[in-house]
Amino acid sequence: MSVTREDLESDDADRIRLRGKWSPGLAIIAGASEPRNWEEVKGYGISGASLRYTGDSLAKFTVELRLWDPSHFEAWATWKDLVAKPRRGVRPKAMRIEHPALSDLGISDVVVEDRTQLTQVENGVWSTTISFKQYRKPLPMLLKPNGAIPTDPLNPTAKDAADLEIERLRASVKDLQAEDARR
Repeated sequence: MSVTREDLESDDADRIRLRGKWSPGLAIIAGASEPRNWEEVKGYGISGASLRYTGDSLAKFTVELRLWDPSHFEAWATWKDLVAKPRRGVRPKAMRIEHPALSDLGISDVVVEDRTQLTQVENGVWSTTISFKQYRKPLPMLLKPNGAIPTDPLNPTAKDAADLEIERLRASVKDLQAEDARR
C-alpha cells in the first residue's frame, strides 16, 4: 500500500487501531522501520568483505499514547486490556494493527513487548508508551543451489582477474603439451 499525505494528515492517523479497536487520545508512533539482515563474508588476508543478504528482520517500534480528556481515560480503562500481560497459562497471540505509517512499511501484525506506567507529561496530560514487535510468519529467503553454474556461452558467468589468469595459463599448458607431442 502506498501512503499519501492525506492518509497521514487524517484524523485516523492520530491514533492506532489494535484488534479493530481505536486507541484513546493521541498516538505517536516512533522507530518503525524495515530492518534487513546482511552477513559479512570475509576472506583470510583480505581487507573488506562481501555482503550476503540473508532476509529481512522484524521491526520494533513504540507508540506513545497521550490522554487528557475524561473520555480518553474512560476508553483507556477497557482499551488497555489489549496491551496487558497475558494471564498465566494463556499463550499470547499476535494482533492486527492499523495506521497509515505502519501500512507503508508493511507492518500489519504485532505483539506487545512492554508497556510503561501512565506518567504526567504536562498539566492534565498523561502518557504511556507501548513497545511493539512486528509478527510475521517465517518465509524462506535463501535457496540452496540446484546444480553447477552452467557453461552456456549465451549465459556467461562473471570472471575476475584470477579466473582470466587461470584460463590463460591453462591455454599455455595445452600449447606446450601440443608442441611436446609433435616432437
